[in-house]
Amino acid sequence: MKNGILSFLLIAILLFACEDRDDNLTRANIRISNKSNINFNRVQVRVDSLVFENVAADSFSDYLEFEVAFESDSIEIDTDSGQFNFVPSETSDPLPIGLYTYELDITEEGEITFTFKLDD
Repeated sequence: MKNGILSFLLIAILLFACEDRDDNLTRANIRISNKSNINFNRVQVRVDSLVFENVAADSFSDYLEFEVAFESDSIEIDTDSGQFNFVPSETSDPLPIGLYTYELDITEEGEITFTFKLDD
């Protein structure tokens, strides 16, 4: 009897543990990938939108849920050495529910390079 209960509990735990990270999403979720060698103190996506804080050099932020997200968006990055801005050259349709990454780097000229990635 104990083995049956133990087996049932083990199977139940395994079923709940096998949930994909995107199974419970209700909106587009975006994270920041800092590809530069500079720590980002603050990254603001779109004016009056969500803010990512303390994204270390060559690391990722946590995902934040956006009401409306785009493949490319206005970015403002604050670092210890200054402020950097990116404005997309074209607009896109809103993103569907999913997990996405904005890869950001800062060139030697102080320009932001922006790469959009769809996460698995």
